[in-house]
Amino acid sequence: MFTIDSYLLDTNILTTMLRDDNTEVEDVPEEQTKIIFQEQKRAIFCTGCHNLITYPEYKIAVNGKHEHVFFNPHGIVFEVGCFANASGCLPVGSSTLEFTWFEGYAWKIVICSSCFEHLGWQYLSEAGTVFFGLILAHIEEKDL
Repeated sequence: MFTIDSYLLDTNILTTMLRDDNTEVEDVPEEQTKIIFQEQKRAIFCTGCHNLITYPEYKIAVNGKHEHVFFNPHGIVFEVGCFANASGCLPVGSSTLEFTWFEGYAWKIVICSSCFEHLGWQYLSEAGTVFFGLILAHIEEKDL
């Protein structure tokens, strides 16, 4: 069963602050990380392994809406939700503009950082704007 305390013990998330250039600044006290997690009421998890992926607060609208339906070149249909952050995902491979669903954004596949299930795509614009398109069937929102 997932609890805040077990999650904090099992991961190092939010225990180190990073500068913009990804160099460590300082350790965040454990009490402070507990406060951050206690303020969250709901979270979004991988349906395969229940790894924490993101929070509902990170839902965003891209091209006027949060949810989109797309198909890939093989005809596979995906229902995708857009998120500003998905720290439970790992991007893999190289970025490409080929068959992008969001004009001006290159994409790369993202997988769950725990079970490596394909969760969606990370999108990056030339200006450096990043967002995630997560496959809605592979994530679930639940109370903490």
